Amino acid sequence: MPEILVANTDVACPTLSAKQQAPVGICPISHTTNDNVREVYSETLEDESLRQALKLLAPIREDFRLADYATSFNWAEISAEFQAQRSNYQALPSRSGTLSWYAVVFRSKRRTDCNNVDLFEADRLAYQEAFTTTNGSLLVYWYTDLDDDNNCLATCVWTSRDIARSVNLLPRHREAAQLSAGSYVHYNIDRCRITWLPEEERLEVTPWTIA
Repeated sequence: MPEILVANTDVACPTLSAKQQAPVGICPISHTTNDNVREVYSETLEDESLRQALKLLAPIREDFRLADYATSFNWAEISAEFQAQRSNYQALPSRSGTLSWYAVVFRSKRRTDCNNVDLFEADRLAYQEAFTTTNGSLLVYWYTDLDDDNNCLATCVWTSRDIARSVNLLPRHREAAQLSAGSYVHYNIDRCRITWLPEEERLEVTPWTIA
């Protein structure tokens, strides 16, 4: 079971391990209002419930860094927690229509000579920037350590695909992209849709397709 790590915008993610790589963990970033940022997202009952439920995100198979995203994590447990959390946010407005969220899954094989300390710090700053700039549309950022073959997985869940894509040109994101350019043997990015199925009371994870 990976260590669970919770951070907000005022608290740094955990210190690096002795191997100079990020420990396995989770950074579900707590929503805070910032009057100095562009407010492109307003919190809703469903988004805040999922934010809380995603604090439980954990892999359920040893090969999760390489395996199918939908079968690699404890989505059944998260579904139950999402349902339970909804009673805590009844004062918030509710989303209309189909409930779905946007997930990005970044799989990579690191070069043995890459600087994992600098890479992790740049990544942390980029996601903190994304959270504050979008006023909390980033619901969770989850990352792992490297396996014996230097494979790694990072994933984030957003309230909106459009908002997620809007952060790509932010300064910290550009810096992280430039630093990581020579850090991988190879990498792959998958995009998924997380949909709430009310009749089945569960979350469904499927590849993202444009309707």
